Amino acid sequence: MLVTLLIYAMHLGMQLAGTSSSNGSGVPSGSCVSGSTYTDASTGNAWTCLASAWKLGATSGVMSGTTGSIGGGALLAGACASGTATVTGATTGMPAVASPSDGTNIAALGTSISATVTSASTVTVNVCALLALTPTAKTYTVRVVP
Repeated sequence: MLVTLLIYAMHLGMQLAGTSSSNGSGVPSGSCVSGSTYTDASTGNAWTCLASAWKLGATSGVMSGTTGSIGGGALLAGACASGTATVTGATTGMPAVASPSDGTNIAALGTSISATVTSASTVTVNVCALLALTPTAKTYTVRVVP
């Protein structure tokens, strides 16, 4: 029965599976037949067509992004400097981590870092002073686990 349905679906031209022709560049190109799926061969992201629009369904790996420059101004103990990174596909509730893009051990310099997915595709990074200091301005690499 299932084989008959699959053959019938293929006969009607329905796309049941395939590979995005836009590997790694976002939403799949091509027709979007409701219920069809694509897996991006470059990123492993799974897309599903719902109501004639591609929706990111799942990602196979860690998503990442980079903040703009954070720091450079004096902070009192307990104060924080913050910035954001765009991480496509990230949603609130997903765990996120951040680290200095240049590899600096900023914990040894008296600061702590936190990262939180604050809205769809946006991660906020806080660099907080454990004692009064001026953290060097730098970018941070953000990773989000689906």
